[in-house]
Amino acid sequence: MLNRNLLKAAIVKAGYTQAQLAERIGISANTMSSRMVGTSHFNTDEIDKICSALQITCNSEKADIFLSSPSHKWEKAIEKERDNQKKSAECVA
Repeated sequence: MLNRNLLKAAIVKAGYTQAQLAERIGISANTMSSRMVGTSHFNTDEIDKICSALQITCNSEKADIFLSSPSHKWEKAIEKERDNQKKSAECVA
């Protein structure tokens, strides 16, 4: 299940808008929007292209973004972001 908050953060961190990322990976802005809200899902080719465009190379970061359970509580989202930052540091080391 997509963790859209983490994906949105990665998009912003890389300096893209959703529409720019959509164009970069070869899908329409409408398709990107439907994927982001969960109406439809990213396929593996799209995930690979997103990770490449956003320079996401760490498998644990990919899993956190594309395989995580949805969280509707801010406390859990904040805790997860802290964990991701720790994992990102581990991937760099």
